[in-house]
Amino acid sequence: MTIFRQARFPVVHRPPSSGGEPLVSVLICNYNYGRFVGEAIDSVLEQTYRNIELIVVDDGSTDDSRQVIGAYSGRLRAVFQQNGGQGAAFNSGLAEARGEIVCFLDADDYFHREKVARVVRAFAEHPEWVQLAHNWISVDIDGRPMGRNPVRRFTRGDIRTLLLRWGRYGWGITSGLSYRRVVLEQVLPIPKRPRAADTYLTATVPFYGQVGGIADQLMYYRVHGKNRRARSDNLPYLLQQREDTCVCINTAARDSGLAERFDIRCDGDYRGFKALESGGGSWSDAFGICWLSLQEFAALRRKPAEALARLAQRLGCVLLPPEQSRGLLRLGLQGYVRSRLFGAQASSGKSS
Repeated sequence: MTIFRQARFPVVHRPPSSGGEPLVSVLICNYNYGRFVGEAIDSVLEQTYRNIELIVVDDGSTDDSRQVIGAYSGRLRAVFQQNGGQGAAFNSGLAEARGEIVCFLDADDYFHREKVARVVRAFAEHPEWVQLAHNWISVDIDGRPMGRNPVRRFTRGDIRTLLLRWGRYGWGITSGLSYRRVVLEQVLPIPKRPRAADTYLTATVPFYGQVGGIADQLMYYRVHGKNRRARSDNLPYLLQQREDTCVCINTAARDSGLAERFDIRCDGDYRGFKALESGGGSWSDAFGICWLSLQEFAALRRKPAEALARLAQRLGCVLLPPEQSRGLLRLGLQGYVRSRLFGAQASSGKSS
């Protein structure tokens, strides 16, 4: 599989840098988060780094979001449009962006005050990076930290090998992702198919340059009843998300001149979800997923606890009764074990 490491990236023409304080575009996409979007806006306006333009796209909200955003007139650029989904909102915001660096922020999350300064420094220290991920702190609906908030390990460098073999690598969540605008120009517009626009970017951008990650916890991810968490039992969504990722990877490989393609049968999550969709699988299915997963975890250098949780999820989809499998997806390994040991009261809590 060394061919991917040896293949050159497509040529991306980079304009001269503006120096030590490049303009940074922060893009907030909002839909019916009037309760939270003001805090997101404030967290950008209060950054220690000052050379920032803030763009807020409201994607057809029906609550009081428009009034909340309008109260910041003169301090941001607002785009109000009919509801078109996350991809359409990203496209509208990115069309307005002029910064050398683009940071994304979901309207229900918020930044640490040093977030943008640290991102600018990381890009300056690593000119080869075109995408940057960082850690986050999970908080509840009122902004109180939840759980242990472990420091996650992100993949760095040329990760095309990992995408074309395993369909994944260690990346961040939307509000923890930043990009050089010049590489975004190579992959826009975001197509309609992926439900999650960040899925398109994290699967496509690595074919145009190296990716990076830093350990700093630079944003706050709000967990509440309306946002879609990674621990979800919405099986049609989970299957489509993995299928969309496969399409994005293979389209990017083709467009960047690579002959290799990702085989979705090598996606351990997808195989587990398909087993659950059909009501469960056999011990032979479980063994195949286990062997595949162990190879993947070694390639991605997953931490033992993270590897164990993901393997348990995949095997649970194959071997557990469907209702228990969905509970495992919804609660995560720790939450599921607590629910089995201590009953429904424990299952209502949120694990880290």
